[in-house]
Amino acid sequence: MEKGTILLIVSLLLHVLIIGTGSYVVHKIGGIEFVKTKMQTTPSPKRDSAYYFTKKSVFEQSTASDVDKVFIGDSITDYGEFQEYFRDDVVLNRGIRNDVAKGVLDRIQEVVDRNPKEAYLMIGVNDIRYKTDAKNYESRVNAIVNSFEGKGTRLYIQSILPVNYGLFGNEVSNEKINQFNAILQRIAEENGIEFIDLHSSFTDKNGQLDKKYTVDGLHLNGKGYEVWVEKLRSK
Repeated sequence: MEKGTILLIVSLLLHVLIIGTGSYVVHKIGGIEFVKTKMQTTPSPKRDSAYYFTKKSVFEQSTASDVDKVFIGDSITDYGEFQEYFRDDVVLNRGIRNDVAKGVLDRIQEVVDRNPKEAYLMIGVNDIRYKTDAKNYESRVNAIVNSFEGKGTRLYIQSILPVNYGLFGNEVSNEKINQFNAILQRIAEENGIEFIDLHSSFTDKNGQLDKKYTVDGLHLNGKGYEVWVEKLRSK
């Protein structure tokens, strides 16, 4: 057998071995969908600061008045087209992707000053992602709540949604989400605020975000937003 032929065979065998090993690794870490999800860029708080301050500036320059509903939160709120579900109301979306409780606190006055009839707060999954201490998180959410004191706004605290490990990975644990939701429920009870349990409407039999409501295991798809809105309408 010629030397060139031998080298070709060896090369082919190495490629087969590499592909086989790679396939096994992909399978072990959660499959190709998990790999696709993790390949997407997830902005860190520092890298995403331009988006935060741009959106904050846009919000502050808005001339919207006679606001009926305002939704406050991170990307899960940011991506929702809530005004299309409540066509007879003036609806503002104050979601900013990648935001945390401190970020909401730093911009909440703009919402408070508009004196909306209703305000819906959902924040916390990024606090968990970035290892915010539970006590600091609780303190900041309490400060957000206190910002509405003496105003005519009816504030609602919404639970944090579960995540799906198979799609999103283990960056956020559902156990930690449950812990933070307990904090939110306690804050609501202590302040006479209605707590809206969205979490239970999105869990599968394993306590994870049901795949039928998500593409990436963290954010909601269109069907997910329909479930969210129907929950609000039925309260």
